[in-house]
Amino acid sequence: MNIETVAERMRNTIAGKEKYLAQMREDIKKYNQVVNYTVAKYLEVNIEELKAILADVEQLVAADVERSWRENPARS
Repeated sequence: MNIETVAERMRNTIAGKEKYLAQMREDIKKYNQVVNYTVAKYLEVNIEELKAILADVEQLVAADVERSWRENPARS
């Protein structure tokens, strides 16, 4: 597995959790459920943490790509 794969998997995880969170928010509006509210809050925090980690990973991806081009400038 390489850093690009890690970044892509993180993007997919974040998107899935955001979709789940959106559905939970709709359920909270409909049913006023305390449990869903608690889980939704947890997901909000978790998504923000994942986004912060992804930002770091994406910086590593960019640095890796730049380094790769510096080490192999002749490739096309």
